[in-house]
Amino acid sequence: MSATRTLLPDTANARLKKRKPATQRQKRDWLFAAGFLAPFMILLLVFQYVPLLVMARNSVYQYSLLNPAAAKFVGLRNFTDMIDYEDAAASFGVTFLFALGVVLFVIPVAFSLALFLNSRLPARALVRTMIMLPVVTSSVVVATMWSFLLDPSNGLINGVLNLAGIGNQPFLTSTSQSLAALIVMTLWQQVGFGAILFLAGLQGLPAELTEAARIDGATKRQVLWNITIPLLSRTTLFVVVIMTVFSLQAFAPAFLMTQGGPQESTNLIVYHIYNSAFIMQQAGYASALSVVLLLVVLVISMIQMTLLRSRWNY
Repeated sequence: MSATRTLLPDTANARLKKRKPATQRQKRDWLFAAGFLAPFMILLLVFQYVPLLVMARNSVYQYSLLNPAAAKFVGLRNFTDMIDYEDAAASFGVTFLFALGVVLFVIPVAFSLALFLNSRLPARALVRTMIMLPVVTSSVVVATMWSFLLDPSNGLINGVLNLAGIGNQPFLTSTSQSLAALIVMTLWQQVGFGAILFLAGLQGLPAELTEAARIDGATKRQVLWNITIPLLSRTTLFVVVIMTVFSLQAFAPAFLMTQGGPQESTNLIVYHIYNSAFIMQQAGYASALSVVLLLVVLVISMIQMTLLRSRWNY
């Protein structure tokens, strides 16, 4: 018994000595991680979260950027003005219609391109390069290029239409065609990003399910509709949410191509916020619009977290 009692303290001391280096190593790892993360967290705090708080505070004030010291507290007046004024509702309506058009066209085209890239057909490398170039190209460059293409008099697209026997189309100067033109331009730029996301989802599907279905006699179309598409439900919802949020925040097309016209048919909400703050000098009202837009984006993100809980697990 005495020998056992004398050995127990020594064993405990040995265990404590072994734990100390591990604890010191963990502290050192935490310090290294904090050192690497600190610059990013500081930038994120200074350039994102602090401006959000300032924006929320400014939304209850009425002031001009030319004289911010003369700010006047108005409470929720800026938010009630959105209901009284028709421009805010019209701008949100145009933006939602733009986002709906982008999503409805991007999803099937991106999925088709992903199926092509996931196959063993030739020219896959060339197609990958072609669809990714617009994604990595600046939105300013893309908008400027499409402005030349859609020029109502000397644009390349109207030149092709004239060769086909179709007259010149107004495109960006038409209230019925301008928003559709912006949707087509956005589709051309963003379809590559959606295709890459779908391709990643396709490559993550279990191959044994497809092989088992083909052994049972299922055709390619049956495999696509009954196996591939259901298993890609999470990827599809993710692409839908990403494209929707991107479309709600679109600014360059309206600013560079149409300036919100004609007759505010392309007055996207972010361009309306810019116009209210810097042209109309209604910074408080613009901040209130930004707060509402932020809430809309947050609601969509919450819907994403709910819908991504799919019953298809693999």
